[in-house]
Amino acid sequence: MMTSLAIIGAVVGLLVTGSAIFLAVTVAMRPPAVLSADSQEQEGGKPRVLDRIKSAAPQLLQWTFFDYALLVLFLIGSLFLFTDLVAVLRDAESFPPYHAPYLLCGFIFTFAAALMMLVRLALVLTVTRQESVGSPENQEHQPGHAHHAE
Repeated sequence: MMTSLAIIGAVVGLLVTGSAIFLAVTVAMRPPAVLSADSQEQEGGKPRVLDRIKSAAPQLLQWTFFDYALLVLFLIGSLFLFTDLVAVLRDAESFPPYHAPYLLCGFIFTFAAALMMLVRLALVLTVTRQESVGSPENQEHQPGHAHHAE
């Protein structure tokens, strides 16, 4: 039973790691949609990271396999770690001495998954906020700033 759980856990871990690498590569390799003249001059013709993130906004706004996998891993991992911590607190003498560092590593990995979800959420919110502020339909018409014919 334990061997099969270890194999299933390894496969799930490899799937999540592979999907994270795939998502990062697809965002990094995606050509920017529109490069501003400022970014081309500053980077010597290379797109900035923000331009790459803006061009990947449609992909980042949709839930991917990576998001579902992180959410499932976070929820199940937190549940298992919490129940294991309760068992260790009830009867610490029946567990081997390396069990406490094992639990600490589990909490660190679970925290890392939650941090990845928060970083992705922050990126998506930054991109959508910049797009909504910069879009012409959200600009208020100012009579004093009207373009006059020459």
